[in-house]
Amino acid sequence: MLRFKRYGKGPPVVILHGLFGSADGWHPVARALGEHFAVHVIDQRNHGGSVHSAHMDYEIMAEDTRDFMTRMGIGRAGLIGHSMGGKTAMRVAFRFPEIVATLIVVDIAPRGYPPIQADAIEALARLDLSRIAALREADAALSSGIPDPTLRRFLLKSIEHTADGAFRWKVNLAAIRRAYPSLCAPLPLSPWPGPCLFVRGGASEYIADGDWASIRSVFPRARLATIAGAGHWVHADDPAGFIRTVSGFLHETAAPAA
Repeated sequence: MLRFKRYGKGPPVVILHGLFGSADGWHPVARALGEHFAVHVIDQRNHGGSVHSAHMDYEIMAEDTRDFMTRMGIGRAGLIGHSMGGKTAMRVAFRFPEIVATLIVVDIAPRGYPPIQADAIEALARLDLSRIAALREADAALSSGIPDPTLRRFLLKSIEHTADGAFRWKVNLAAIRRAYPSLCAPLPLSPWPGPCLFVRGGASEYIADGDWASIRSVFPRARLATIAGAGHWVHADDPAGFIRTVSGFLHETAAPAA
């Protein structure tokens, strides 16, 4: 089962977070969009409060999304996906086009990527939580393997207290570690004719100018919006700009409320 949070009423929208993210990180955006839309923010498998499984790839996560929408009685929805969630959303659109009214892909292209987070994942795997008495100790232990303090703070959100005061991973770190090479691989896609918006951070390199021709070859109706000054976590770096951009596109293209 997938944990989720719901906000508001109106045309349905489903949000898929990125690697090591969760529904919780989308609260400000989902709350704002919930003024006009029925927003469902999913914890993808092996993340947050959702099911842990040894199986994790874009095919099965696309099926998870389809099954979630069926269970919730959502016939068609606007689909928003960030990074890993953006690739999942693209795969949903190609495999199950009848359930996607509009597609918003945040700071990711369908191409393959180098394993940018491989060193960070290995540093997390080396962390012995049984020896950690406070999160500041985990932060210190990770500092050599993950020198970026902003990235460390983000990844430390994947650790939680147990009832007896110890620490454990909220994510299924072993499964994510095994799946990571496939998550970096290019998506197998063919042209999808629906309305589509790609949103990139102006300070991010995940969607380069040179990616646009290949993106348009599979998303012929795609538009590109750049949020100036934002990095890869566009929705967190400039929530107001992101909400304004996404909300306008959804108002044009979202499926009507059921």
